[in-house]
Amino acid sequence: MAANKIISKIEEEASIEKTNILADAEKKATAVRDKVLASAQTSLESIKAQAKNSAEEAGRRQVLIAELESRKKTLNSQRKILETVFAKVEDALNKLPQDKWEKLITSIVVAASETGEEKLHVPADDVAKYQNGFLAKLNTALQAAGKKGSLTLSDKPAKFKGGVELEGITTDYDGSFASILREVRQKEERQIANILFGTEVK
Repeated sequence: MAANKIISKIEEEASIEKTNILADAEKKATAVRDKVLASAQTSLESIKAQAKNSAEEAGRRQVLIAELESRKKTLNSQRKILETVFAKVEDALNKLPQDKWEKLITSIVVAASETGEEKLHVPADDVAKYQNGFLAKLNTALQAAGKKGSLTLSDKPAKFKGGVELEGITTDYDGSFASILREVRQKEERQIANILFGTEVK
């Protein structure tokens, strides 16, 4: 009987110890689980926040790209319009009536001539105008401006369509309409763009 009591006592104590161990293990498991869940929740919130920020940033980038692309297309369109405007101006210069054409060429030559002895290079279509008295008019205008008035006409036609080129002893002057308009455009393009578009073309 004594042995049975001892065995029963040991079993009872073992059962209590087992219960305590299981309870402690369960507490630890619960604590670990709660900690893991809390960490996972934090990570999830962080991931959500990052995803939201990334999405917002991606959205901002898309808007910026769209705005830049739109501005690029607008500027390209404005440049094409300016090209067309200057092309039409050059075409109009090439089609000036004789009196206005002579006045324009005279102002170019008198302003650009250094000595009044330059050689003129002119388009093939204009050679006859100079030979039929206009060269003499130019020399008279140069003399009135205090220069020698001894211009000569080159026997080699210029390659440009309209205007005149002066070949001097030390320097030449490109007075072709295309060259003059390029210079005007460089100086006045922003102002012209403001007039046409209300903005600057950069």
